[in-house]
Amino acid sequence: MAAVAISDSLVLRTVLGAPMLFLVSGHAVLRAIGVRTTSVSEHLVYAVGASLAAGIAGGFALNAAGFLTPLGWAVWFWTVTAAAALVAVRRDAPDRPAWPALPRLPLGQGAALTLAVLVATGAYALAVGDEATYREFKYTEFWMLPSPNGEPGLLTVGIRSAETRAQRFDLEITLDGQPFAIFRSLTIAPGDSWAREIPVPVLATRQTAEARLYRPADSRLYRSVSTLVPRI
Repeated sequence: MAAVAISDSLVLRTVLGAPMLFLVSGHAVLRAIGVRTTSVSEHLVYAVGASLAAGIAGGFALNAAGFLTPLGWAVWFWTVTAAAALVAVRRDAPDRPAWPALPRLPLGQGAALTLAVLVATGAYALAVGDEATYREFKYTEFWMLPSPNGEPGLLTVGIRSAETRAQRFDLEITLDGQPFAIFRSLTIAPGDSWAREIPVPVLATRQTAEARLYRPADSRLYRSVSTLVPRI
């Protein structure tokens, strides 16, 4: 809990949190409810299953409490483990060992088990890396609106990037189908915005302004928006 509260180190949180998440909490729960196992492998399977069950229950509880954060998870597993340990201390017989005796594995089985652990750890590390870099949505916002103050003769054109890398755009504005303004090679980085106020002539008749956004890389129309120009 202290490591999560005072540090943002992913390595430290993983080293301290993984045993609590996958083993320690489940072991404490098994001891508390009095589950007896005959081998360390059986105990490990039960402990991992109980730890995952505690984690699932914690997800529901923390979500309902609005505390679904790293600190919330640390508090949850600490509470579950401490409470289960207190119950286990009260009910354990003095001659009951804390862990079943470790079996002796043949060299081949030990090597296979070690390889399986390494493969699982590597797969998990790759999954974490992919999740950190994956973005489900990547897009560019594009809009054209009359002046927010209601001032006639002004249109606001804007671009906001939520892409994964910088994009270059060409912007063309037409007024009643006739070319009116052109902006070339607008480079927008992820998270950045570009906006301009475009003065247009004010007439007594209705006018339609249209803005088209192109990507020069593929010479295709990327976005298109339009609006009515306020009349006198």
